[in-house]
Amino acid sequence: MIAKKKEMDPKYARLAGEDAALAVSHADGGFVARLDQIVEAAGGASGLARKAGISPSGLSRYLAGGEPSRRVLVALADAAGVRIDWLARGVGAMRDGDTPPLPGSTLRLLPLMPGHDRHPKTGKPQSDFTAQAFCYKWLNDNGLDITSLKVMTARGDGMAPTLCNGDTVLIDTQDRDIEDGRIYLLNESGNMLLRRLHVEAGNRIRALADNPQHHAFVQDATEIEIVGRVVWRGSVL
Repeated sequence: MIAKKKEMDPKYARLAGEDAALAVSHADGGFVARLDQIVEAAGGASGLARKAGISPSGLSRYLAGGEPSRRVLVALADAAGVRIDWLARGVGAMRDGDTPPLPGSTLRLLPLMPGHDRHPKTGKPQSDFTAQAFCYKWLNDNGLDITSLKVMTARGDGMAPTLCNGDTVLIDTQDRDIEDGRIYLLNESGNMLLRRLHVEAGNRIRALADNPQHHAFVQDATEIEIVGRVVWRGSVL
């Protein structure tokens, strides 16, 4: 009796032979950025790992740059409701029915900081606004690592005129070492503040608002929680 050849699941067949393409995605940081995006959409790494049936430690390894197997990619894509080709290689639309990117596009989606999916003018949540596109070639040319960048909207006038209400800001979440005079995103008891930091004697840090109507404050360097450094801002003239 001749055994019937078992056909490969179409979901796995689509990815067969594409190990080289996956390596390219890791090289430009795009895969980790897309993975971070679906983690944010799932409400956190533990929720996505549970839904995909993988261990939290395994997902943490992939977020740190490890390369998942095709089987894990399928599980992650199914759990997040996204297309496998988009997750693995950044090819085509994120979800079926979405408008795909332009052919040959160098655009990559950077995730928003949590809580910054609201319209800058109305303040209402935008459920379809979870990431913003940037040219990864431009980011690389400027020495910016796509895997550590997040997008946020400046709120209030504390840093005006440098950063105005509604400006788009890029935060490098890996750059937490204080460089005198640079602008950083701080976590002050759960409140996110953009402030210019100055190093003072006695291991003290002075956090200044560019707007003189807002008061500065001083903290010990060991007590200040830095989320990341502002590396770019965009505004409407």
